[in-house]
Order: sequence, then C-alpha cells, then structure tokens
Amino acid sequence: MKDNERKVDDRLPKWLSSKILSAVDYVWQVRVDDNMEVESKKRLKSLTNTLDGEEMCWVLMLLTLPKINDIIMDSKEAQEFKEMKQAERILH
Repeated sequence: MKDNERKVDDRLPKWLSSKILSAVDYVWQVRVDDNMEVESKKRLKSLTNTLDGEEMCWVLMLLTLPKINDIIMDSKEAQEFKEMKQAERILH
C-alpha cells in the first residue's frame, strides 16, 4: 500500500497528498464533539510538530472549504447562476 500511496502522491498536487489529507482528517474527526473548537485547536497545535508552514497552510485552507462554499453559494453570482441553470432546464 505504501508504494501505491507514493505513486498517487507524486501525481497529485501537494495539497492533496496523503500527508495533508490525513492531517485534515485528524482535525475533522472531532467536528461533531461538544468540545469541537477546543479539541480542534489542540489537534492543530499538535500538527505543528509534524508539518512545516506550507503544509499547515494547506491543512487550514482545506478545513475552511465548507465555509467558503457556503459563502460562495450565498453570493449574488451563485444565485444568478442557479436561476440561469433552472431556466435552461425549463427550455429543454
């Protein structure tokens, strides 16, 4: 399995490497707990010992994607796009 992971990691962008995705999963696992924020911060802090600055940036960016998606989908442009797609479906 390790050989297979290395082949995949060599072909994907660095922000999708198994190391980064494993770190994201490690933090993401506690998102449903009552102490989510406290535990997430503890886990992020523990990652600073194993990841460099750029890798931590990738982890943090990937963790914020759901919030960014909400912001984008609530935008005026996204609403216009949805309306346009709905109109296209009605025409076809």
